[in-house]
Amino acid sequence: MDLSLSDPSPPPGMAPLHQQPHYARALTAMGVVVQTLRATQDGQPRAQVQVVRRRLGPLTLTWMPRGPIWAPDQPAADRDAFLRALRHALPGGLWLANASSAAEASHLACHGYRALIPGQTLAELDLRLPMPMRLAALHGKWRNRLRHAQGAGLTLHETAFDPTRHHSLLTQEVAQQRARRYRALPPAFTLAYAAQNPGAAQVWSAEHKGQRLAHLLILTHGDTATYHIGWTGPEGRRLSAHTLLLWQAANTLAERGIARLDLGPADTTQSPGLARFKLGSGALAQRLGPSMLALPRVTPLFPKRHNHAA
Repeated sequence: MDLSLSDPSPPPGMAPLHQQPHYARALTAMGVVVQTLRATQDGQPRAQVQVVRRRLGPLTLTWMPRGPIWAPDQPAADRDAFLRALRHALPGGLWLANASSAAEASHLACHGYRALIPGQTLAELDLRLPMPMRLAALHGKWRNRLRHAQGAGLTLHETAFDPTRHHSLLTQEVAQQRARRYRALPPAFTLAYAAQNPGAAQVWSAEHKGQRLAHLLILTHGDTATYHIGWTGPEGRRLSAHTLLLWQAANTLAERGIARLDLGPADTTQSPGLARFKLGSGALAQRLGPSMLALPRVTPLFPKRHNHAA
């Protein structure tokens, strides 16, 4: 395989937001250094990874979120070769990897990475299934709330994110993060993503009698999408507006050829209600591997001496 630095480009398979060129363009616009390394064989992409590079005093931190992305049926030997080549292509410093699975974590461990923090559980909605199958996969209470919302006379709208029109959406998200004590990407990322990827940030909103009750913002990237921001007021919760919004957004994305919708963390301990909502939509729980750290490669100051018999 031939390894080279490349411009942000679509990976060889379905990939999460962090490994998409859309993400790289947004971070680059914010002044963050993002580099893409791609391996090809006979001119065809076989593996790719996006890394974020930061300075930590005298060291460089290279962050590899949920990568690399492999071509289907990539042999283990080629994966090993690619992981070795990465550290040589971007030498020195610390490497931090968020493993995409337990199997990927085991692979990284063979290359000097050590687990630091257990991985999250995500909720992923498969949009390749026909709508009747996705409807049948809904949990009973979720399906009942959907029917309740469908009969409540709500009006739904879909529009491209506009920084002026949707300023309150970002303000509500910041307030929600403080109230619920969670961290997420800052408003600056949303603004940069929408500016650098026109049409890839879409807002779905629900209104009733002229009052906005709920909204959600979804980021699209290639054939996958990410649930980015969601908000519901008291009346929206009473009328199950968010349930209807997610169902309608999923149907629309499926019609547009989106294969998978990442609903984000499903933490049944810290946020059990939110986890039930996400998993009740028919999404499957996807356990990520741990966050892992690899220390800099150190060259001995004095090489070992070998004693030879006289």
